[in-house]
Amino acid sequence: MSDNRHDKLDSLLRSRRVEAASPDLAQRIILKARGLPQVRNISLWQSVRQLFAEFRLPKPGYVLASALIIGMLVGFSTAPDNSSIKEASSSTIPLYLSGDEDLL
Repeated sequence: MSDNRHDKLDSLLRSRRVEAASPDLAQRIILKARGLPQVRNISLWQSVRQLFAEFRLPKPGYVLASALIIGMLVGFSTAPDNSSIKEASSSTIPLYLSGDEDLL
């Protein structure tokens, strides 16, 4: 049965009319390619501006996003404090008191 399908396919492909390419095909491709904009070298600043233009966010959105990113970077870059709040407050109180007593 598969031989029958192959024979039918071969006969169909042989009976199909093949159109020859027009002689000016290469010229038409060249003319069409000339009308398309070409890739050009752009500066880093222009590429950044294009990137932000694609987002189309309002300017307050940029400010908020920048503040959040900077806050996260600062938060991750600082060393974690292992002392508890009670230890920190009790250690700083004598420092403030000793400074105030000199003024009196």
